[in-house]
Amino acid sequence: MKALFVNKIRIISFLALVLVLSGASCKKNNPEQEKIDVQFEVPASMTIDEGASEISFRVQFAKPPVSGDKIVLGTGATEYPCPVTSVSDTRFSVSISDVWSRGFGPGTYTVSHQRGATKTRKGTMDIVIKYAGEEEIEPAAGSTVYGRVSCEGTGLANVVVSDGVEVVKTDSKGVYQMKSKKHNGYVFVSTPSGYEPLTNGILPKFHATVNPNALTPELVNFQLKKVDGQENHRMLMLGDIHLAARNDDKKQFAEFVKDLNATVSATPVKVYALTLGDMTWDLYWLDNKYSFKEYLADAAGIQGVMLYHTIGNHDHSMYYMGDFDTVKDYKENIGPTYYSFNIGKVHYVVLDDVECTNSTINLDRKDGAYVRAYDGRVVADELAWLRKDLASVPNGTPLVVTMHIPMYNNKGQYGLKEASALAAVLKPYPEVHLYTAHTHTVYNKDELATDHLFEHNAGAICATWWWTGKLTPGVHIGQDGSPGGYTVMDVTGTDFKWQYKATGKGTDYQFRTYDRNQIHITKDAYCPKYSGTDFKPSIWGTASSANEVYINVWNWDPKWTVEVTEDGKSLPVSQLVSGELDPLHYIAYTTKRFNSNAATTFKTEKNYHLFKVTASSATSTLDIKVTDRFGIVYTETMARPKAFTTETYSINN
Repeated sequence: MKALFVNKIRIISFLALVLVLSGASCKKNNPEQEKIDVQFEVPASMTIDEGASEISFRVQFAKPPVSGDKIVLGTGATEYPCPVTSVSDTRFSVSISDVWSRGFGPGTYTVSHQRGATKTRKGTMDIVIKYAGEEEIEPAAGSTVYGRVSCEGTGLANVVVSDGVEVVKTDSKGVYQMKSKKHNGYVFVSTPSGYEPLTNGILPKFHATVNPNALTPELVNFQLKKVDGQENHRMLMLGDIHLAARNDDKKQFAEFVKDLNATVSATPVKVYALTLGDMTWDLYWLDNKYSFKEYLADAAGIQGVMLYHTIGNHDHSMYYMGDFDTVKDYKENIGPTYYSFNIGKVHYVVLDDVECTNSTINLDRKDGAYVRAYDGRVVADELAWLRKDLASVPNGTPLVVTMHIPMYNNKGQYGLKEASALAAVLKPYPEVHLYTAHTHTVYNKDELATDHLFEHNAGAICATWWWTGKLTPGVHIGQDGSPGGYTVMDVTGTDFKWQYKATGKGTDYQFRTYDRNQIHITKDAYCPKYSGTDFKPSIWGTASSANEVYINVWNWDPKWTVEVTEDGKSLPVSQLVSGELDPLHYIAYTTKRFNSNAATTFKTEKNYHLFKVTASSATSTLDIKVTDRFGIVYTETMARPKAFTTETYSINN
């Protein structure tokens, strides 16, 4: 009996072993299930001689690639598959002989390992090309940062390089020398017209970090690429993105990216983009684990355009005191907080006009955060840098200046502290277009006749912090009733034109009409559960039969005209110069927050671009014609009565 039992065990064990070996054999013969474990170091930077035939990588953990594998540099249309040529336990080589004829050049590249159809990303690497005949550079006496600005091996003369304090120019060979204290921790090049910086994803690489030890001379080279067709170009101005992993913002942002990509692909000239601050929200950097890295990952969906950045108040950290350390995270992930560059005949200046004054610990939080406090101001050191930067810019050059907090408020008065000092620095230039954000509204201030300046408070991508798109899908609007969107600025030589572009709509969408007879916003109808006392819908809280029509023209300025006819007869149109609430925003956001007894942090605000006209009856059709300052006409044939519901105004209708 014991022998029989042992034999049974042996038979079972043998069958189990056969099954295991069979399974292993099946797994081994199925390439899709084979685990590829190749490990190698991707250096942060690699310098390659022009025309080189090979580059090499260091193997890690004794897990090299094998013959037949490829190392892929770049992604998508700029992919360079490079075959592995020789392998040892410590290093392997890759052939790059075939890449030079395909436009391979300096830049930031993703590095991936590929075996068959399986490709695995291993990291990113800056590739610097060392061109034949380039001379070695030595630091001049007292110089702490030095280098060359070049394009395809040729040094570029008279290019401005700065550390945010000092401003110098390159010599005839493209070499610059700077006595920098390295206070800001970086040095940047003011890219000259006719050139572009290399890119790291969507970010232009016009700056480099430097060691804070000012006594040590550092070599920092910049390689630029030559481009044509810049004199006629388009700049997309993107205000207040405010991504924070809340309010379905990532989903809504994806719709914006789709819209922006369509605009870029339909643009027949060179196109660039520039944010106007508050890409993130410092309150949620830790709370929702969403900061600059996450923002850049989501923004990576933007295609065909490099994205310059302006810093906003919510891009300053709550976890430091004062003004300098609060931008540490921003500089590490995005870049300089103020800088300049040139496109075509235009000099662009990006400013940081947020002066953080954090000094008090926030006792309501347990993470060491300070109470967020700031002033809208361009500080003295930055203003001194701006004077130096503009010293290299001829007075006849048009300027485009971006900053987050507006110089003027929506009543046309100075809102920025010491705004007159900034205006004085800019005044020698014949035309200055100032693009700002911060308010989540749209308004314009035309001071071209006196201060040569036109300020565009250019709207918000997130509208009301993504709230209306969540609470009222299809109605994505800011506190003044302007739709969430961005400004499209077109430059032809030195001639400027601009339009506001609502996300999900064409540029022919420039105003919205309301039939006053149909509007009666009451607590019982819109927020019956509200128990507070802040329900104050202004004129919209009473019924009316006066046959009035209201027209919200969000990008209006004094050179626009609003005309209304009824049966061919012109009707007088008046502007509500004392301001009024937008009724659609009130029911899309404010009453819905009231109804849940939640805080209306972003309540409906007065706007000063609302117009009124009185019809002869409640059922007449009105022909509305709005003409912008460039003579572009926008029309609506308004059949009345026009229902006042969120469905009426949904972007989907």
